[in-house]
Amino acid sequence: MPELELTAAVDTIQRRFGDHALLRGSRLPVVEAWTSGVAAVDRLGGIAGLPRGRLTLLTGAGTCGKLSLGFELLAHGSRELSQVVIVDPGRCFDPWTLAAHRADLDRVAVIRPADSDACGEAALALARAGCGLQLLLLPPRVLARSDPWLPALEGAAGRSGTVVIAVAEDAPPALAHASSFTLGVERTGWVVEAGEPVGLRARLSCLKNRVAAPGGEAEVEVLYPLFPAGAGSALVAEVEECLVQSAAG
Repeated sequence: MPELELTAAVDTIQRRFGDHALLRGSRLPVVEAWTSGVAAVDRLGGIAGLPRGRLTLLTGAGTCGKLSLGFELLAHGSRELSQVVIVDPGRCFDPWTLAAHRADLDRVAVIRPADSDACGEAALALARAGCGLQLLLLPPRVLARSDPWLPALEGAAGRSGTVVIAVAEDAPPALAHASSFTLGVERTGWVVEAGEPVGLRARLSCLKNRVAAPGGEAEVEVLYPLFPAGAGSALVAEVEECLVQSAAG
């Protein structure tokens, strides 16, 4: 009997407001997943990966590990996807980090817009072009409470299938609303070897999920990338060459 009453209520709503006013889960479009390479992230996503064509948000207080996690996802993306782009308006990105994470530098470009408007224009253009994976490094005060390009970014990414990952300490309402999958990152401790910190432990909390059941937590270790002895200068030179070529293009 309750099932019949529910069916009748759904039919009434759809007749009055249209078929799209209320959809059964079986009629929702299937969201494709991109396997991120980080098992805890993929599990919390509920679809065995991050949603393609959607915005994923990593947020948390400073030194919680969200930026290191973002670079780990980017490095994996550079080996899996055709092109990945870092949009870095606050110059948070350190070339040493990219080299040490062993990203495929031939597939990585770095863009450093001057302000929020330029950041939005770059993000939109990349999503429309279907760059594969876009990592937005958003420091405080780059985003306003309501940036008009965020809704357009959702639509552009959805049409091209671009994986968009934003890393932000303070997520204004517009960014929180635009996100389909939001992970809160909280540092719980350090990974120490021989008396030196070599990484951190973090708790990931699923704060929002539009494509699967929200909620859930997972523990991860985010290890700091290490350079092989004598390789640092060569790696940094390779990154600098990559940055110069990206800027020229």
